Amino acid sequence: MAKLAVRGTTVACYDEGRGDPPFVFLHGWACDHTFWEPQFDDLKRDHRCLGIDWRGRGGSDATPPYDTTTAADDVAEVMRELDAGPAIVVGHSLGGLVALLLNDRHPEMVLGTVLGDSPLMSAGRGAFEAMSREVLAAGTMEPARTTVESFFVEDTPHDIREHVRRVMLACPPEVGAGMLSNGGVFVERLDAMIKAADKKPLMAIWGSRPLGDPEHLRAITMFVRQEPIVGAGHFFQLEQPQLTNALLRAFVDDVRRDPRLAKKD
Repeated sequence: MAKLAVRGTTVACYDEGRGDPPFVFLHGWACDHTFWEPQFDDLKRDHRCLGIDWRGRGGSDATPPYDTTTAADDVAEVMRELDAGPAIVVGHSLGGLVALLLNDRHPEMVLGTVLGDSPLMSAGRGAFEAMSREVLAAGTMEPARTTVESFFVEDTPHDIREHVRRVMLACPPEVGAGMLSNGGVFVERLDAMIKAADKKPLMAIWGSRPLGDPEHLRAITMFVRQEPIVGAGHFFQLEQPQLTNALLRAFVDDVRRDPRLAKKD
């Protein structure tokens, strides 16, 4: 893991592999870069792969603030420091929303965006800040336990369930709460950020019970590619890694063939 001093903190970043276009992987709420390990193991054979821990998670220092806008700006700075952009940005869950913010605030760093079962419905209706307050008031991530359990389906393996519980529920409450604290930006601008991402290659991967609304996504975009993974829970990339990797490799072809990107070269 590389450690970089950026924007007043130290950010840990997995950086392996060679080849263009590079991938930048963003983890979900209260998780860390290890939730993308099956993708690193496969894709680093042909692509440079970065996995960035947000503030207070994994190997990154717990330096407030922890909100998603801060995360997006940190990711952009890490990419610049490592000369890793523009890249395909792949975000799982809350990481998909950070990917949208990254494209919105630093569009020059993004070739294409992949939303991994991102909670578009919760973000759009302003549900984040209530959970943020509950976690802060409890002084523990325990209020999130029901949400965490909802991420699993009948076929989710036991070891994945235990890993998710262990990592997410051990997240420091001030970090977990902080990651959800600026949910208002999504209430106000989520559709606009999705439409901006759709001006480049955009793919949404969904689990069996999508946390977004595929029909609404289709209604507000023109080009999005949507891929359901039947039988997978929220952590589809761990439950069905081979299919996930195949979809990401197919998305590389989308990026390479997209005439909109060619016009910008």
